[in-house]
Amino acid sequence: MVSVTVKNEEGKDDGPKVTMDALTMALLISSVLYVFCGFLASRKLGVLNRFRPELSTQKLLLLSVALVSVVRIMTILGVAAMNIANVRAHYHLSPESTTTPDRHQQFYDQSMTVLFDLPNCMVVSTYVLLTLVWAECFVKARLHTESAATLKKTWLIYFMIFNSLLYALQLTLYGSLFLAPSTTKVRNIIYIGITGINFTAVVLVLIFYLYLNIRFAGFPYRSQRLRLSLARVGRAMTLWSLTRVVWGVATLLVFIYNIELLQDSNTPFWSFVVLLLMFCVCEILPIFVLLDYSFLALVGLERIEIRWEEEMNEPLISTADSSPMNAVPRITASTGRSVRWRDESLVEPLVTSSEQRLPTSLDEAEG
Repeated sequence: MVSVTVKNEEGKDDGPKVTMDALTMALLISSVLYVFCGFLASRKLGVLNRFRPELSTQKLLLLSVALVSVVRIMTILGVAAMNIANVRAHYHLSPESTTTPDRHQQFYDQSMTVLFDLPNCMVVSTYVLLTLVWAECFVKARLHTESAATLKKTWLIYFMIFNSLLYALQLTLYGSLFLAPSTTKVRNIIYIGITGINFTAVVLVLIFYLYLNIRFAGFPYRSQRLRLSLARVGRAMTLWSLTRVVWGVATLLVFIYNIELLQDSNTPFWSFVVLLLMFCVCEILPIFVLLDYSFLALVGLERIEIRWEEEMNEPLISTADSSPMNAVPRITASTGRSVRWRDESLVEPLVTSSEQRLPTSLDEAEG
């Protein structure tokens, strides 16, 4: 507990006394980091806009990250507003009776549950969207005969179905929290539901990962550089998977041991540790890794895809030398279909030396 007291010249207390506990410090640190995450996501979105103005899954991913950051900041501000108004809202199942009981105490506790758990489903949705982006990178990095556009359309449909079910379940649980006569049972179900949602998302991503690797097992990589870029995005997705498991376990521990997260409790140390773990380790760290470590690989793949599209729009056979003997078959980058180029001298590696070199910094990516 940090305490600051204003004293006069004689050494006596004179003025307000500012007290800050560990939980307040955790919320303050997390809010600053979430603000930085939102700023970083908006900056990265501007970089992608310079390469491709139209909407893409990469941009949806950055928008989702920015939305998570904004909602988390609003959650922390909501908790701070309750503290300023001296509203002793609690997060755990059976809060201790306060010294100044309020007839709206149950509503405050229910609101605290919604404020804290609502962004979690957004993070799960962002995690699934990251998996979709990884799958697109996986298809771009392989030489194959599949239709990338058809695969992407199918995956987006499944993502919309998953999101609809996710938010419908969340709306049902939170509606039951306010409408059901026994809120304790509903809150038990919410704890179990949040844990189950995180574990289910990780299992679905694992199944999808195995499915893609088995389906494209016979197709080689286009280049070693693209394989390394895909591995970089894959490591970020692995980190997100691990943190979703940790979040689910932490939620389960809060439920089992009745740990109070957003107010003073009988276990202040564990409240501080669990809250900091859930915010900084399970959400902020994966966002930083995505926006810094994996983003450069995404920009590099985006540049290569744009170059491929430009090449596909060029004439396949020149008018000066349209002899079929000079045409050489080549597999296109995005669809896998075979086309014929106008001269054998134009047949070059699928990824040139200039394209193979991915940006090594944000300034280079912006350039």
